[in-house]
Amino acid sequence: MKISSFDHVSLPVRDLERSKAFYRDVLGLTQIERPPFNNIGAWMAAGSLEIHLTVNMEVPLRPAPAVDTGAVHFAARVADFDGTRRHLEALGYDSTLASGDRMQLVLRLDGPAPYKQLYIVDPDNHVIEINDAAVKGA
Repeated sequence: MKISSFDHVSLPVRDLERSKAFYRDVLGLTQIERPPFNNIGAWMAAGSLEIHLTVNMEVPLRPAPAVDTGAVHFAARVADFDGTRRHLEALGYDSTLASGDRMQLVLRLDGPAPYKQLYIVDPDNHVIEINDAAVKGA
């Protein structure tokens, strides 16, 4: 078997409208057509990657909004990392906030990865990494 590409990330959510607003307004994704499944949800997209939001009250979510960079997360790459950081800061995200604050922004500007990284959480405590398309030192 050889996987040719990844298709989507599926995330359980509690409040679909709140999650759609986050992925649209904070991350800039666009809602796309979703087949008429029996459950409630929405599909959001950026480029070839889709985020499938599904209302599911049974699945346990991470219990706290603390950003844990070692937790299960997905990563998105942006061409304008500094602009993305400014956008998030304009929305109230802040790297000086205490762990556990929903608006905490965790920065890794000089970490071991070959690119700058930042981390935030969505309304259901899913950790999201955003990394710079530019490689450090290149």
